[in-house]
Amino acid sequence: MPKPTITAPPVDAVADGGHFATMPKDISHVTFYFDVTPGDLEDNEFFYAKVETYDGVNDDLDTWYDAALAEILARNSSELQGAEVIGVAIKFGSERSGSGGEFFYSIDGDSTNVDYPPGGYVQGRGFNGSGVEYQYGDIFTV
Repeated sequence: MPKPTITAPPVDAVADGGHFATMPKDISHVTFYFDVTPGDLEDNEFFYAKVETYDGVNDDLDTWYDAALAEILARNSSELQGAEVIGVAIKFGSERSGSGGEFFYSIDGDSTNVDYPPGGYVQGRGFNGSGVEYQYGDIFTV
């Protein structure tokens, strides 16, 4: 049986009050994007927090987003003082085989559309910012 090809970003058909659509495959990681200078009206300095997940993690980030955000803020309080979370990139499946990808969702309460990360995805080069990486088990008791 051929692998399903992801041709469009996952979105919810109807707004459900969440920020993120349920992913069609296991989430491999999520990256929180924080604007550390939200008052300057420019998206030019960021802090990133990446959370690597495992197969058993709920594929609807809305179910664990608030708890993960609270833990990231608590662990990085000095770096994130005054910062604003602007969105999250969710990676699932394999981009190479066409059965997944990484997609950005703004924190806007609308899971019916996909958004675009300011300046591109964190894996790219030339990003202005710093960050941390956690395993899901570092954030939550597994």
